[in-house]
Amino acid sequence: MPMKLSNVILLLLVVVLCATFSLRIFQGLDEMMGDQYWVVDTTQGDHGWYGMGLLPHVKNVPKEVVQAVNTDPENDEKYIIYAQNGDFAGNSVYGICLGIPLIMYLIWFAFILGFPDRIDPYLLPRRIFTLTVIIMCSVIVNLFLMRIAADFARDPMSRIANVAGNHASLLFHNAGIWFAILFSALGTPNHSMRETAAPDSRNWQTQANEKFNWMFVLLFAVTILEVALVKNKLALPDAAVDYSVWIILVVIFMRMFGFSPKYWVKRGRGIAIMFAGTLITLPVFYLLERATGTLGAGFASPILSKSLGPENANIGLSLMISIYLIFWMEFAAAIRMNGPSRGLSTGKHV
Repeated sequence: MPMKLSNVILLLLVVVLCATFSLRIFQGLDEMMGDQYWVVDTTQGDHGWYGMGLLPHVKNVPKEVVQAVNTDPENDEKYIIYAQNGDFAGNSVYGICLGIPLIMYLIWFAFILGFPDRIDPYLLPRRIFTLTVIIMCSVIVNLFLMRIAADFARDPMSRIANVAGNHASLLFHNAGIWFAILFSALGTPNHSMRETAAPDSRNWQTQANEKFNWMFVLLFAVTILEVALVKNKLALPDAAVDYSVWIILVVIFMRMFGFSPKYWVKRGRGIAIMFAGTLITLPVFYLLERATGTLGAGFASPILSKSLGPENANIGLSLMISIYLIFWMEFAAAIRMNGPSRGLSTGKHV
């Protein structure tokens, strides 16, 4: 049964507010740095690190001072740069940075807590405990990633968001998510202990075969799409991070809407929400960037054009599209509009 419109609006509003608030915290960290670097304070603690090296002692040092010291060949005591303004908030690609917490909060609220219309008072304490564990694990993992990234950030002009360590970690976790969803969708964990003899493989056409066939068709399609986007400077030049998100999109799409066109045509509402929501989101962030001048859309961006050159004004478009396709696809499932329409599922006209 689809969710009531009032609950749909409430869910979307709460998710957007939470994502905006969490991103505002990171913007505050950037504002604290200003035109300074956060550098590791090696005068405190054991080599300047504590908590297994996850949380460093840092201090503010003007950028010109750090650059002068680190570029002086006669100075052996170099500053270890931990972060600079822009590393946390990602204002130049605000639309992309907001998309990740949007998906996260949607999953937390709609699928774990059952908000707003399926909150079970009996199960709520357990679900809150589950959510608390997820939050703790997420914080710890992100601290590890920041610690790894900080080790790579040695050049005075480098940013955590662009170092190899951070890209490698994104790829690793995206691949893990992809395989987890894939094997779950294929039903591989559900084998019975009482297996019967396998049928003659010469006459065997399994559902898994059909799933794999269409999965590779979609993967081929997004591969061609990503190559075209990169060639036209509409995606990150290294392509790997963008492409990994498109791969996740393919597997989630197959899980949400079925694994072949014969299922997709019955789920027009959910697919329409996915595409329509994305098409509306893009101009919203475009207008937001023009209105604020500081919060980038990630595409057609004067901010990116100024910092990276006019040829790179659209390098965030690929991630913008793939991330918001995922968000609106998940949203369609959260409001229970991703299934077949009643007329198609019962054989009656709607």
